[in-house]
Amino acid sequence: MVTCGHADPPAKPHYSSLQRAFRMKRAALPKLESSGMLSHFTRASRAGDAVDNLEAILREGVIRGSTRMVRGGRPVVCLFGGPLEELKQILVDGNRRRYQPFGIAFDKRYAFKLGARPVLYMPWAEAKGMLPEEELWRVVAIDLTRNPPIDWSFEREWRLAGDLRLPAGGAVALVRTWGDADDLYARFDGKPPCAGVIPLADLFGAF
Repeated sequence: MVTCGHADPPAKPHYSSLQRAFRMKRAALPKLESSGMLSHFTRASRAGDAVDNLEAILREGVIRGSTRMVRGGRPVVCLFGGPLEELKQILVDGNRRRYQPFGIAFDKRYAFKLGARPVLYMPWAEAKGMLPEEELWRVVAIDLTRNPPIDWSFEREWRLAGDLRLPAGGAVALVRTWGDADDLYARFDGKPPCAGVIPLADLFGAF
C-alpha cells in the first residue's frame, strides 16, 4: 500500500500477445454464427459507461433484465438476433441512444433453452386485443401506415423474461477497438471471464 503522494502510479499492463490471442479466439464467432448467435449490447447508464456495464455483466456472469422500452413493467433481457454482418447497421452513431458497440454474444440455442423467444412485431391495438396484459412484454410495436413508419423488425429481437445467466465459458465479449480490448483485459488482469474479446473495428473497419 502506498502511503505517500510521490510514488509513481502502477503502469497499465500491455498485453503484447492480445492480437495473437484474438486470432485464436476469433474462431469462436463464426462457430456461434453457424449455430445461430444472439447478442446483447450495453450503453452508458447512471452506473457507468458502456464498458463499465460490460465489465459488470462479465463479473456477475448475468445480464440483468430491464423494463426500459418494455410494455407491462416486466423486466426482460433484450437480444439482437441478426447475423454478424448486420451488427454494423445497428451500431451507427445515430442509434447510440439504443446501442453502443460493447456487448456479449452467445449461442442462440442456449438462450432458447432458458426461455428466450423472438418478439412479436404487431400493432399495439392488435396485441392488446389478443394477449393478456402479463404477456405484452413479448410485443414490439410496428405500424407501417405511419409516416415515417414504425418498424424495428430489422433488429430480429429476442427477449427473455427476468435475468440471463451467461453460459459458462461460452460467451464472447464484443468491444469497439483494440484499445477497448486492452482496457477490458486490464480490468481482469489479463483473464476476462469469457471465451474471447472481439474488437468489432477489426471485423468492420472504422465505424
